[in-house]
Amino acid sequence: MAKSNKDKASKKALSNGSLYSQEAVTRFLVNFGRQPDTDEVLRKAGIQRHKLRIMMDDDEIAQTIETRLDALLAAPFRLEPNDTKEAELLSKMIKEWYYEIVSCGLNALFFGYSVQEAVYELKPEGYIGIEWIGEKPMQWFEPKNDGRLIYRQDGTSIEQEVDQVFKFFLTRRKASFEFPYGKALLATLYWLYFFKQNGFKFWAKFLERFGTPILLGKIKSKNTTTTEMNNALLSAHAQSVLSIDGLDDVQVLGTSGASGTAGAAFESFNNQLLRQIQKVVLGQTLTSGTDGTGSRALGQVHENVRLDKLKSDMRLITPTLQAIVNALCALNNWGKYEVVLGEKPKPLNKDQAERDAHLKNAGANLTPQYFQREYGLQDGDIAESTIQPQTQFNALPRRAFSFKADTQKLSSEQQEVEELTDSQPAVELLNQKQVNELIQSSKSPEDLASNLMQLIPSASQSQFAVNLERALYAADVLGYVTAQGEK
Repeated sequence: MAKSNKDKASKKALSNGSLYSQEAVTRFLVNFGRQPDTDEVLRKAGIQRHKLRIMMDDDEIAQTIETRLDALLAAPFRLEPNDTKEAELLSKMIKEWYYEIVSCGLNALFFGYSVQEAVYELKPEGYIGIEWIGEKPMQWFEPKNDGRLIYRQDGTSIEQEVDQVFKFFLTRRKASFEFPYGKALLATLYWLYFFKQNGFKFWAKFLERFGTPILLGKIKSKNTTTTEMNNALLSAHAQSVLSIDGLDDVQVLGTSGASGTAGAAFESFNNQLLRQIQKVVLGQTLTSGTDGTGSRALGQVHENVRLDKLKSDMRLITPTLQAIVNALCALNNWGKYEVVLGEKPKPLNKDQAERDAHLKNAGANLTPQYFQREYGLQDGDIAESTIQPQTQFNALPRRAFSFKADTQKLSSEQQEVEELTDSQPAVELLNQKQVNELIQSSKSPEDLASNLMQLIPSASQSQFAVNLERALYAADVLGYVTAQGEK
């Protein structure tokens, strides 16, 4: 009776897991009290977060990751204010280690979080600078939902909080109270990577089996044995030459799928996976192809999406850069400096600004889109006015209907003028006798105005002006008639 392999399998499993060794005890103490990873994709896949790093060796994923990293590395940075000796020294140190800082910080996008450590030294010039800075294994650390960073690689179960002001710098993506480890982009790509890798393995095995035709030999002659036919067929594979008896027969067996429907199906399947990977990482699929179509509008959309991803990466890495600058400033007792990533704003074109000011004063309404395009402003920089321009005179209340305006066929503007004049109080005028007496008792226009004021002391300014003009007109007419009579 054969001996059972049950015990061997059990011992082999224990050996691979190292459950009886000191390594297993150390691993248990390291993970004791550690908060479990709540990422659903990682839980179903049965892998640890740091094991996602193997996905970065895939050609398509590596290409998309390099695209985002290159765009971020090409983005310029500056310090504000930048006109001091301290700012010059800070810029020099950051430029020296810029690739390490940015690449480590961007790994938080792909793994959810990343940790980098800084080592300082006293420079010959007399200031404290960076001797080394780089990424540490993420599995050594545990981010807490309250912002603390725990170190767990010393083989004990005691939580050791590390310093995040000068020594360690944590970068997290989409972290929350429920997900302190952040959201890993590679976890979203895991099943696409899984099907892509296994699809290639299946296709390679398929081609290995059916890519080379199979030779089938039929023995009809009594002089030929099966062994001789096998040797002849094996020789035919190597030399492409076969000699057989005249009664024997050799056929080539193959599958239509090797170069037909199966190949087209795999190509469609693989292209779909590539497009999905590009959409997840880059947000679009125009990096390696246009799907047979292309246009200027499509290229503009691609550029806008690329810039959006770049801005997102800059916002992700800026707090880490700022924390490193703050640490260097605190160690050297320097002032506060702000890190700014991206291009500098466009300088103001004075001639264009004066022209736009003249257009605005002339009544031209320039849109917010114009200012954003010409002056490099962002959404929200221009507040739209809530005051509506007054296009017509509305001093009087509107009436729903007017019988007078309807019968006389007056427009709304004419009706408004009529109502304005009708509402004015009547002006009291002097009679003709009073006017004649006033003229006879006056020797000059000034004397006429003085006598008129005494005649109507309680008159308003408009009543006084109307009666004065009437008296002066009557005096002119009377004087003209008298002069004609004397002639």
